[in-house]
Amino acid sequence: MSNNNQYDTLVGAIEALKKRGFTHNFSVNKAGQLEEHSDKHYKASEVILHEFHRFEGNTNPADMSIVYAVETKSGAKGTVVDSFGVDGSEIVSDFMNNAEQKQFD
Repeated sequence: MSNNNQYDTLVGAIEALKKRGFTHNFSVNKAGQLEEHSDKHYKASEVILHEFHRFEGNTNPADMSIVYAVETKSGAKGTVVDSFGVDGSEIVSDFMNNAEQKQFD
């Protein structure tokens, strides 16, 4: 059974994931590496994607976002939030496609 897409709102998903230990606020930088506060960087090969959740904006269906729950090989767990669809970041998408996939285990 997949854990994906089980929350109603982006805020609800982030809060629930924090309670489950995904407390770091990561982003993917222009170099295609996961980072937090730009002091530590992780390549996709050093990251496990546990699950993801997509959301459509209430006012505009084109305003879509996605939150990824990830874990680094050093054990840090957190989330990456990105827009989804037309406005989505190809860098983030490519990174997640190259990370170790745990969301279907």
